[in-house]
Amino acid sequence: MEKILSELISIRRRLHRFPELSFKEYETTKFIERTVKAWGLQFHRFENIDTGGYCDIGKGDIYIFRSDIDALPINENPDREIRSKNDGIMHACGHDFHTAIGLGLLKYFSVYESELYGKVRVIFQPGEEAAPGGAEKVVQENLWNNVKGILTVHVDPSMDSGKFILLNGVVQASSTSFLIEISGQGGHTSKPFETVDLISVAGFYIVQLQAFLRQKIDPRERFVFAFGSIKGGSAHNVIPQNICIRGTIRTFDNDVLNHIRNLIHHFSSAFKKLYGAVVNIQSPTSCPASINDSALHKKFLDFMKERADETDLIIPLKPSMGADDFSFYLKKVPGLYLRIGGAGKGTLHSGDLLLNEDLLKPAVKYLTAFIASLFRTQK
Repeated sequence: MEKILSELISIRRRLHRFPELSFKEYETTKFIERTVKAWGLQFHRFENIDTGGYCDIGKGDIYIFRSDIDALPINENPDREIRSKNDGIMHACGHDFHTAIGLGLLKYFSVYESELYGKVRVIFQPGEEAAPGGAEKVVQENLWNNVKGILTVHVDPSMDSGKFILLNGVVQASSTSFLIEISGQGGHTSKPFETVDLISVAGFYIVQLQAFLRQKIDPRERFVFAFGSIKGGSAHNVIPQNICIRGTIRTFDNDVLNHIRNLIHHFSSAFKKLYGAVVNIQSPTSCPASINDSALHKKFLDFMKERADETDLIIPLKPSMGADDFSFYLKKVPGLYLRIGGAGKGTLHSGDLLLNEDLLKPAVKYLTAFIASLFRTQK
């Protein structure tokens, strides 16, 4: 195991130094392919995606492990000893670790294949940070026959290194983007009464819509409705004809999501009549909530109780309002979304993120043993 870990650390560092953005992971894909071929394994490219791919080991029924491979358009802290050599791009969400863990599973089972009573398929998914993301494309690939389940793990810099974080039910929220265009008669700022006065109207719309939703949604239902962008106007003395507002809706329940969408349309229709503005609403992307399979959850919980110290497993009270396109795989097969502590500095999606490489050992140790146990319990 120590020799495997030494190699994985080198792999992780190489991945971190040469990050690539979503759907542009060409060199990353080549590196993964060279690595698994050196271990005597075959790498398969996707049929309908230019980057990423998958690798199988073993025979029989299949459990999949998803590793996401893309990075973010973020400048890394220049004081880091191991840092990105690609300007303006960084593995600021820990996908270098996720990829190294996926490769670690393949390496381990290539050495200890006698422990494997089925087939492990590691998917190296591009574009997790994109919307729409890579998972929506991967689910259309011919990969799903005889698949019994899918697993993934995401690093968490706020937790102690190597601690697994396990939730039953909802793990990650849905994330639905929206684009709202408000338009109306423009004109000179000296005569706002002759216009729709869109800047003011857009302000009213933002404040009143949020208040309307808080009033109409059961307060026991958790949701986030937040604006991230507003654009309109080009001169101090011209009232614009168009305003564009963007944001996201996040929920733990798709029924609540649909209710919010209906309320937004209802509010916008009334708003148009009141202010004389035209309101057009679009929803370019929507990622469902990630919901852990109850049977897989119980199996991992029992496994950790038997194999690990009780402090190695953390069960939080609340899911995350973040989203992950892993949810699209869960429409295909049962799945389990785990987090693992990285004892890090900084936060995810920041240039200051720094994770502890010690997390690789428990990740590979427990995930390989858990996957092997899944095949044994099927027999």
